Amino acid sequence: MVDRPPTIRSSVDVPQHRGFSDSAESSRPPRLVGQLVGRTAEYDRITALVRGVGAGRGAIAIVEGEPGIGKTSLLAALAQLAAAQDVKVLRGRTRELEQRVPFAAMRSIRPTTGTVASSSGKPIPLEYPAPSTDKGEFSRELATSECFLAATEAYCRAAGPAVVILDDAQWADSSSLFTLRRLGEAVQRIPLVIVVAVRPLPRESEMSALLAQYASWGAEHLRLGPMSEPEVAALVEIALGSPAGPHLSALVSGAGGNPLYVIELLAGLMRAELIELGEITAESGDFTVGGSGTLPLPRSLTDAIARRLDFLPSPARQILPMAAALGPGVEAIELATVLDAALIDVWTVISEAFEAGLLVRVGAELVFRHELIRQVLAEQLPTSTRSTLRRRAARILMSMEAPVERIAAYLRTNDAPLDTNCLEWLIDVADTLMTRAPQLAVILLTRAKATAGLDAERGNALQVHHVRALLCNGEAAQAEAAARRALAEDAAAVAGRPDQTHDSLLWLLAHACFVQGRVSDALAVAESALTRTDLTPQQQGRYRGFCALSYVLLERFDAAEEAAAQAVSIGEASADPVTSELGYAALGALRFNQGFLGEAQELGHKLTQGHDADDGGRAPLSLLAPYALTGQCLTELDRLPAAEKTLGQAVRYSEHNNGLHLPATLLELARLHFLQGRWDDAMTDLRSCRDAPDVFGQLPAVEYFVALIAVHRGTLTITALPPAPNRRAGSRSYRHVHSWVDALAHEARRPDLALKTMVDACAAAAAGPNAATIYHLYPDMARLAAITGRSDVADKVASAAEELESRYSTHSRHGTAALCRGLAENRPALLREAARSFREAGRPWYEGQAHENLAALLAMSGHLDEARAALGDAVERYTGLGAQWDIARVEARLREYGIRRGRRGPRNRPKSGWAALTPTERKVADLVAQGCSNSDIATTMFLSPRTVQSHVSSILAKLDLQSRVQVAVAMTRQNS
Repeated sequence: MVDRPPTIRSSVDVPQHRGFSDSAESSRPPRLVGQLVGRTAEYDRITALVRGVGAGRGAIAIVEGEPGIGKTSLLAALAQLAAAQDVKVLRGRTRELEQRVPFAAMRSIRPTTGTVASSSGKPIPLEYPAPSTDKGEFSRELATSECFLAATEAYCRAAGPAVVILDDAQWADSSSLFTLRRLGEAVQRIPLVIVVAVRPLPRESEMSALLAQYASWGAEHLRLGPMSEPEVAALVEIALGSPAGPHLSALVSGAGGNPLYVIELLAGLMRAELIELGEITAESGDFTVGGSGTLPLPRSLTDAIARRLDFLPSPARQILPMAAALGPGVEAIELATVLDAALIDVWTVISEAFEAGLLVRVGAELVFRHELIRQVLAEQLPTSTRSTLRRRAARILMSMEAPVERIAAYLRTNDAPLDTNCLEWLIDVADTLMTRAPQLAVILLTRAKATAGLDAERGNALQVHHVRALLCNGEAAQAEAAARRALAEDAAAVAGRPDQTHDSLLWLLAHACFVQGRVSDALAVAESALTRTDLTPQQQGRYRGFCALSYVLLERFDAAEEAAAQAVSIGEASADPVTSELGYAALGALRFNQGFLGEAQELGHKLTQGHDADDGGRAPLSLLAPYALTGQCLTELDRLPAAEKTLGQAVRYSEHNNGLHLPATLLELARLHFLQGRWDDAMTDLRSCRDAPDVFGQLPAVEYFVALIAVHRGTLTITALPPAPNRRAGSRSYRHVHSWVDALAHEARRPDLALKTMVDACAAAAAGPNAATIYHLYPDMARLAAITGRSDVADKVASAAEELESRYSTHSRHGTAALCRGLAENRPALLREAARSFREAGRPWYEGQAHENLAALLAMSGHLDEARAALGDAVERYTGLGAQWDIARVEARLREYGIRRGRRGPRNRPKSGWAALTPTERKVADLVAQGCSNSDIATTMFLSPRTVQSHVSSILAKLDLQSRVQVAVAMTRQNS
């Protein structure tokens, strides 16, 4: 039995329409015709009724959705399945012009398979004779209805199970609706399925009554919503033959998930030769999504949209274009005020548009669901009218104290110069605007600066705000250039009498240099500012905090200690959150490096508390990563789930705040996953890190961690060793990981050299930025010291581990100290204690190390059975990680004592297929199959969208699939 038509890909419909044709002028790929993209769940529900009618069970289904959403294609797929299962199909479609023609809808219903023969070979006709009667109108309707019912029932009884499909039923005449109601009663006694497809609006009262009656009889009600992002992407890829680029994807998103609008848009762009290799061509790149750019909409699309808006009442067709001209959001009181119209009239129009699906609720706001529809409506008004409306809206919203970004959007789309009132408003709200909509702030402030006849006070204020807006918008180089130009023009600074504008520009200049990774240049600006004697305490505190943060990155820790303490003191005394946060961040980093986790965690808490308490009134201080310190502390405190959640928050914050600290936070997340034994997830984090902006030179460290995992998995070759650390701060911070990899890679040939490499690395890192995490190397150092007979080194490593634990004890620190001391003094009991501690800490690879060393000590002392058991425990931990190099090493280490182990089950996770997915990838795949976007998955799983995309790419590779839609199909089959 065939359950699905072979043309189904997995999702929603690619409708046939005049936008594509078979002519030479068309760019439509022939393979597009008849394919269904999406609607898997709806298809399964409605085709279950067809399969049921084959067993003699009648049923009713209602398919509801806006124009172009895919109702017709779903019905076509249903008809195809019915024919494949030998269920007869009677299909009809109503016409708007025939709404008042009695029985027009019923007369449109005809068999789709031609003549049907009975068992005797005689053809079975479907005839709807019109009875002759002289009775009244009602009697004639009843008699005619009886003829339709009799003919349909006779056909079904003779031909067998059947499905009656009526498309665009919203235009059905009242006589046909009366007949359909009576036909609905027949599904209880004949093998018949009735399927009607309707729009939400318009809907006559008789149609509403029919649907209510069907619902009371248990009809299956399918409401077709917009396509998901993955479905739209699949639809575009099928249409174009290649995935959509970012600009085209952004433009297509304006279709609001309506497949008809997506295809019409693509068709128009292709006919105009504005698409090449899945992307909008450079010649047409001058546009912004939302209709404010120069890229015109295809005529076929605007015509299609206009036709589908004809059903709106006249007041709606008058008011909605003006609402659309004002922007994507619609607010009744605001719109009524701008239009000087009665609120009840405006509200009625908004309600009708909402019922029709033109408007949807996003949070507390109503917005146009289709940006393309909004653009078509707005362009019905002359340009001068749109400009006047926006100016009026901006003035009214200023008086209403509306959201600043909404007012700014009106000012941006109005080409008229900003008047005095607008300039004053912009200066007053600049901080809030650049926090909420930095790009809008840059555009408006750039225009405002160019206003003729500005007085000095307004000009200075606009200069400072402009530089800050550029910083908030991630344009640090432009901000630096603007600040230097403004400082050079500052006459007061030249005269040696710095004013407030000069102070603000100097601070922003230091900031701009810092966020470009030029820490020494930024520090020079801050230190020069501190030489002045006229600084206020707040200014002094901010520069001290800034210097402290710079000193930490430059590894000038003594200077950082002093400057951070001063910043904290001044910030707390003056209640200045910026100064305090800078001091907390620098001092917290120092305490973490020194191993004092309690103090570091307290400072991290103060930092996040101060940041979270910010009311959003000041522009974000992108110098800081407010959640990263707490995440690092939680990792070292062995509170791994909380650490993962906090570091995920840190990653998302960095992504939305210019990405300055994104590589560092992703590296910390990778380190956490490495310690947890989630090495595949660590690799995903590291792949995401490679795509992040590398301001401080941390990308070499990514390769160190990749190589570290490769060493343990036995896939790293000597020739593939990562390059040595460079002089940049990000690379220097992880130089001990590079030495770790180097030592392990050479261990098999020169264990003495491997030990020396690690000892030197620990000595170099003792006063470095990662001194508190250098103990991660201690178990390998202790093992190498035992193997090479260096008891002096073993004792020093044990003492160092115990010293670190004395500063703050955790399960992992205690396990490290116990392991190192146990090896130094040949005490198996301590190694058992270490294994328990590492298990409590959630560090399986280190637990494996403890079991491995325990096995070696037991074997040396002749306890071979116990050694064999410990060996098994070690191999079990390593096997779970795919640590083939560690398995080979421990087996070779125990082999000299005559201890071998039998093979027990599979040793590796498969490389492909569902079994190859990690637990995290499996959860991501589940959410992809549910139609969740990357941002939805990121929010659900406390990941960044960048990391989610890496997981999705890995899933596609392991399952040998090409799209998210295919993941959904494969998941359905996997779970069935």
